[in-house]
Amino acid sequence: MTFFIRTFGCQMNVSDSEKMHQLLEERGWTAVGEAEADLIVVNSCAVRSRPQEKVFSYAGRFAGRKKIIIAGCVAQAEKENIFARKVKVNYVVGTHQFHRIGEIADEVRSGGRPGAATAFSRRWPELVPGSRCRSSRVTGFISVMEGCDNFCSYCIVPFTRGREKYRPMDAILCEAEALAGAGYPEIVLLGQNVNHWRDPRGASFAELLRRLAAIAPLGWIRFITSYPGYHEPELVEVMAACRGIARHVHFPAQSGSTRVLKRMNRAYSRSRYLGIIGSFRRAMPEMKFSSDFIVGFPGESEHDFQLTLSLLERVEYESIFSFVYSPRPHTRAAAWEPDVPAALAKERLLALQELQERIQLANNRRRIGETVEVLVTGRHPKKSAEMIGRSESQRVVNFASRTPVGTFTRVRITGAGPHSLRGEEVRTDEGK
Repeated sequence: MTFFIRTFGCQMNVSDSEKMHQLLEERGWTAVGEAEADLIVVNSCAVRSRPQEKVFSYAGRFAGRKKIIIAGCVAQAEKENIFARKVKVNYVVGTHQFHRIGEIADEVRSGGRPGAATAFSRRWPELVPGSRCRSSRVTGFISVMEGCDNFCSYCIVPFTRGREKYRPMDAILCEAEALAGAGYPEIVLLGQNVNHWRDPRGASFAELLRRLAAIAPLGWIRFITSYPGYHEPELVEVMAACRGIARHVHFPAQSGSTRVLKRMNRAYSRSRYLGIIGSFRRAMPEMKFSSDFIVGFPGESEHDFQLTLSLLERVEYESIFSFVYSPRPHTRAAAWEPDVPAALAKERLLALQELQERIQLANNRRRIGETVEVLVTGRHPKKSAEMIGRSESQRVVNFASRTPVGTFTRVRITGAGPHSLRGEEVRTDEGK
């Protein structure tokens, strides 16, 4: 039997799909393209209503023609309710049960009745995908923690990923060493609140980063997603001392208004957030940030929204992910009156994105003439002589080169748009 995994959502879902790929192959299944597959595993995202509906729309394309397993966050949130939909689904596998995907797939293959495996577990399933099952040969994802104890009023994550649980440091270091030995130039530590990770024996997230930075020959170490309410000064100290940790942090603000943050049940204020940004930049002036924002949250006034715009101007983010508020089941905010009209929320989102585009264009234009280190991630799909890479701050860089994928090189920036840079590769004999 053959399978295909379609992944929706965040990097954590990508990592889970890599592990399911490994487990299915260990059971004798063969990975093929979507069209050839007997079984489609849909690893789903429930963070907003639109991605959730995309999952069912995608699965519906194969109704009656292929076996279908819905896995991931939608499976966890909707559970047996999925079987009431028009889409024919053979099995539902929640976020804490993906380690059973092999046996479940075998059951589906043998014609077993539809079922659901959605129980939460406090146990960490130690699963490490081999290089062949990973989605990238450049970036290796390492899950270090899962779940969330914060219960932000808009967020479904505690109901799809459960309470926080942490992976032991020794296992994390072992996986990182294996990735380094396999030639991965970049690793990304994953967790819903990655900076809240704690080793069962007491080590902090900052200590984990310090230990990882000592592993050779790793290039860049990254981590997502950091929760501002869990920030500790030690993190700044370790990042400043260890050059192998990328000078870029994804630091979701969600709003620039303290009043809205309080309604969101976010454990920090606007001033606290800006204070943390300032501490990073005092220690590392080159530090860059990206963020997440929600507009149209219940109770968001025009003044609140203007505070969000002013936060963008203060921080000058490298990039942001921004969305109109979407009520999610089980959350407190889902019961509140949606008092921001949909048309107004859409206008605010457009204004936010237009401002961010102007900020990005200005930031990128300031880089013209600089020489930056770039990790080559792939060949340009339309220009055979060009490569695509990423800077340390995750900015896309296009340049003519034959440098192999997965290699670091240096590029002098010659042009800039709001979303990418253009440059010329600097020969090693030109120096830095």
